[in-house]
Amino acid sequence: MSHIYLIGFMGSGKSTVGFALAARLGRPFIDLDRLVEERAGMPVSAIFDERGEEGFRNIEEALLAEVASARPAVVACGGGTILRDENRRVLKKSGTAVYLMVTPEEALARIGDAAGRPLLAADAAGMAPRILEARLSLYRAAADIVVDTVGRTVDEVVEGLVTVLGDVQEIVVSTAGSGRYPVVLGCGVLRDLGARMSAALGQAKTVVATDENVARLHLETAMRSLADAGVDATSVVVPPGESSKNWETAGRLLDRFAEAGLDRRGCVVALGGGVVGDLAGFAAATYMRGVSLVQAPTTLLAQVDSSIGGKTGVDLRAGKNLAGAFWQPAMVVSDIAALATLPDAEWSNGLVEAAKSALLAGETQTAALEKTAPRLVVRDAVATRAAIEASVRFKADVVAADAREEGPRECLNFGHTLGHALEAVIGYGVVSHGVAVAEGMRFAARLAEEIIGAPSSTTSRVAGLLDALAVPRLATRPSSAEELMQAMRIDKKARGGAVRFVLLREPGEWVVVPVEGGALRDALERWVDE
Repeated sequence: MSHIYLIGFMGSGKSTVGFALAARLGRPFIDLDRLVEERAGMPVSAIFDERGEEGFRNIEEALLAEVASARPAVVACGGGTILRDENRRVLKKSGTAVYLMVTPEEALARIGDAAGRPLLAADAAGMAPRILEARLSLYRAAADIVVDTVGRTVDEVVEGLVTVLGDVQEIVVSTAGSGRYPVVLGCGVLRDLGARMSAALGQAKTVVATDENVARLHLETAMRSLADAGVDATSVVVPPGESSKNWETAGRLLDRFAEAGLDRRGCVVALGGGVVGDLAGFAAATYMRGVSLVQAPTTLLAQVDSSIGGKTGVDLRAGKNLAGAFWQPAMVVSDIAALATLPDAEWSNGLVEAAKSALLAGETQTAALEKTAPRLVVRDAVATRAAIEASVRFKADVVAADAREEGPRECLNFGHTLGHALEAVIGYGVVSHGVAVAEGMRFAARLAEEIIGAPSSTTSRVAGLLDALAVPRLATRPSSAEELMQAMRIDKKARGGAVRFVLLREPGEWVVVPVEGGALRDALERWVDE
């Protein structure tokens, strides 16, 4: 158990929420500003007058270090605690940092009289937006999770935090012929990876496969957890990005498995996003005709979709994921705190997959995502966790019904027919997966009007949901409909040369339709010329 640090701008409710949260969790509550006042023997405003901001920050830094070494508590940090590098290191090392987000306008309304706020006293309305803008990147960098407090009562914020921080969900995926496995969803569960693996798989020799970006952020946590559980583990790090998902990298992984002494009772942990999950999963399925696989997804896309269901693969020159295997994991460990470091493009990739799942699942899930879209855009942890859980439950049901994509599981290709073609034509990494699939969803919705008579309201709803999630539009469209058709024909979703599309009549009601060449060419030419 570690500290829970509440960080954020003045007026975000750190003290009020912190006091109530500590009471709910049965922990001590510490208000760092009040602790500074007690140590200095004067109010914060007087410390600023007498010693300046630098003097205040010196006391604050020393006291934060003391608090970090004491028994775990809920700690309300000052608005500027994150300004110092050392403070941010302490937060990361000794607890979970929760960024309570607030707008400048809401903060000022909550503060009321700013006379006791040294940084606002001269011009509160003018200074608040400038201070918040200057600190925003630091709040996000320091935070493990974000909670949007605007429009929520203190009780609602506390209830959301209790769920996000304390409730670990285990969603069971059942597949014919491959048994059952849990998807473990919670904040900080990567720290429990070793204990969970040891309990399920014993002290199996393990290789953790990850990429260079993820290794810098999360490999130490994973390896420490495995060591603490007595698991003999080594790691292998590959270059990041889709370009690594090829035969050469897969071969290097297989060689490293052998060098590490992995035997048939061994285990591979795929620590990273969809590329690492596909690549390491494929290698695990291939090595000694199959060893255990644990997926530890660190991107939103992987947590809502790609880590679940056992699809693994590598890319060929001819197209994406053309070589692969169905290899179900022994477990999936999804730590929502790992999502804090995602770049905006990766966040959008995950939101697109969440939108896809909601539209396929039906009205209830679609309406819920529409309602929470503004909070998902700002990465609110309460909304994010709910969206991940809903997507996982939906995909678990689909995979249970069709483990090998021979029937209803094909619905999960909604938006991917054109999306994969765009990636192949424009270039992997040039266009993000999410932007490409979102464009494919918009296109498929319009195609559904022409092919199956779907109402225009469904097209508007698909586009409206993606816009509400702030998914960027495709910057430049390919100039040729023919090259897109060629890419679609060699995609693994094509059958007998026919290009198959998942088409929605309305949320939850879909069909898979082979679209004949003339109709598809006409639709693509109109789309290219828009």
